[in-house]
Amino acid sequence: MAIHYVPPISVTSQRLILDNEKLRRANAKVTTATAYKYGDLLVLSEANVLTHATDEKTWDVICGQNITAAEATIKAADGVEIPIYYGGVFNIEAVSLNGTLLATAKYDAARAKATKNKIELSKV
Repeated sequence: MAIHYVPPISVTSQRLILDNEKLRRANAKVTTATAYKYGDLLVLSEANVLTHATDEKTWDVICGQNITAAEATIKAADGVEIPIYYGGVFNIEAVSLNGTLLATAKYDAARAKATKNKIELSKV
């Protein structure tokens, strides 16, 4: 019988939601031709439309779904909304700005804004 060696692998993933009981969710419209990533920090306009935060200090909600730019264009045209999180306990190591995880140096500013937004960003 042949022996097959399977090399060890490691998979790194960060869970975004840390407490389902405190989770607060809503839906909002997307911007045409804009890709969104689960965990992105987003700005919510008065028209209930999402745009990407420019930095870790200027966000309102957390994205709840991956959307390609092509999908966003279709959803925007049809008025289909995506889930967003506006309350709860989230992993600071799993949130991102336009698909890029936050640098450790940006954690404090993001957490300060989270507190003002009634969201908790925790380090696990």
